[in-house]
Amino acid sequence: MEQYALKGVKKLFKSAGLNEENVQVVFINDLSLNAFVTGGSVVYIHAGLITQTDYSDEFFGVLAHETGHVVGGHTIRLISEMEKAQNTALITTVLGGIAAVASGRGDVGMAIMLGGMSSAGGLLNSYRQTEENSADSIAIDLINKSGFSVAGLYEVMRKIEKEERLRIDNVPNYLRSHPLTKDRIRFLEQAAKDAPQLKEDEEYKLIKAKLFAFLKEPAQTRVLYNGTSDADLYAQAIADFKETKIQDALNKTNKLIEKHPENPYFYEIKGQILFETGKINEAIDIYTQAHKLLPEASLIRLSLAQALLESETPENILKAIEHLNYITVHDKYLPDAWYFLYIAHAKNGQYDLSNYYKIEHLLLTGKNDEVKQLLPKTKKAFEMDTIKSNRLADIEEIIK
Repeated sequence: MEQYALKGVKKLFKSAGLNEENVQVVFINDLSLNAFVTGGSVVYIHAGLITQTDYSDEFFGVLAHETGHVVGGHTIRLISEMEKAQNTALITTVLGGIAAVASGRGDVGMAIMLGGMSSAGGLLNSYRQTEENSADSIAIDLINKSGFSVAGLYEVMRKIEKEERLRIDNVPNYLRSHPLTKDRIRFLEQAAKDAPQLKEDEEYKLIKAKLFAFLKEPAQTRVLYNGTSDADLYAQAIADFKETKIQDALNKTNKLIEKHPENPYFYEIKGQILFETGKINEAIDIYTQAHKLLPEASLIRLSLAQALLESETPENILKAIEHLNYITVHDKYLPDAWYFLYIAHAKNGQYDLSNYYKIEHLLLTGKNDEVKQLLPKTKKAFEMDTIKSNRLADIEEIIK
């Protein structure tokens, strides 16, 4: 999911003239059809954007819209507009209080306060609607430049409209943060007519199958994925695994590997099945093959490192440390990487180093009180190590 989404988002950022090297994608375990940006180069994607779309062009159409917000600087400007709205609401609240005192009638003051707050909210929502329309316009250009199809974003809007029809919605237009979906559909319709047709994407089908199988009950998976395609076998293997039908799961992953020996993710799922059923050495061999096929994938390295640590041999612990050090350089916000480094150095009897990495893990997981307890003795241990000493000083400032 992450590798696939990141590759497409980088295309969109490059087409927009933005620096694609700093882009990050973060998936959120929420099955609603949504994505958002909060400024900078991080794109947050709900899992539902995958489960509720059928084509990769739909998926990247939504992400093109979010990239449009980055291009337009909408997040930064939204903060400014929110401050204006808050000031408007504050002024009318004060005026309402004065009116109540002057007239001796609380209802007069309340009417002014509520009217002012409603006005402030209406102004903010009007601004947001304008920016949503702007992001749609930018998205069309980015989609075309990046080789996707505008028909994808158009189809997503149609799906959203179908959902909205099921809800009773009497919200006035001026109170909406987004333009009416039917208006957005009308805007996208012409661009979609001239766009390439939606195309099947086998990689996207596999991602959908894997995600669905892990998030849903096996019985639901078997209903939807009951054929013999790669996506069907992939989902069925995960369903078998979740029901502890281990041999059936391995048979299906072996079929996929035999058919696609260059696909690292089929090795990865087989490695997970072997690891979680206690076949550590076999899991190491399979994870190693997955890693060789996709060395830049942090999560595959992480799984390999965990299996190496579980084997308990000194040689494998050193190999695990090597992989984990790579991850913390290239993907430093993965808490498990720091946790396994803490475990690995403890196994080696390097307790000061173990504490150092434990602090990094605790910091990422928000356990600041435990960080405070470990900091004094760890700082003392690394007084002569400039890099680690400076980092610990930074952490001390962070938790303050």
